[in-house]
Amino acid sequence: MPIDIAYYIQQVQIQTAATIKESETKLKEKGKLLDEDRINILLKGAMTTAKALEQEIYREVKQRENKSYDYCSNEMNLVALATILAAWSGWLFKSKSEDKNRQTESREQAAAVNKYIESFIRNSINAGQRIGEGGGTPDGRTEFIEIA
Repeated sequence: MPIDIAYYIQQVQIQTAATIKESETKLKEKGKLLDEDRINILLKGAMTTAKALEQEIYREVKQRENKSYDYCSNEMNLVALATILAAWSGWLFKSKSEDKNRQTESREQAAAVNKYIESFIRNSINAGQRIGEGGGTPDGRTEFIEIA
């Protein structure tokens, strides 16, 4: 059964909006976010949301493969978090680049990043897989990624 990633993007967006509002109140400046609040978005918001997606990923893999990596593990939680953040990035820059209510410069900046989101994420995954070949670890290694 397919996983509805829009739900998870929305949950992170809700957490982000609430945190930005808190920061604006603290800083008395619109659109500003304290670093500690950015951390809270990731730790409280995205990680909590990732735990729910982790369950769905576990069930999907288990259904297809008749086994899956341990649910409630750091590995599965980070896979879920990476999935949410990759989808969120794809949505955010696409949306901002096509939002006619945004200033032209802002749209163009978002469009410039949007062109490379998929290749950057895909190349990151490929680099991680190369590092892991033969049971390898990142210790003492270099593995460069490019955007294309």
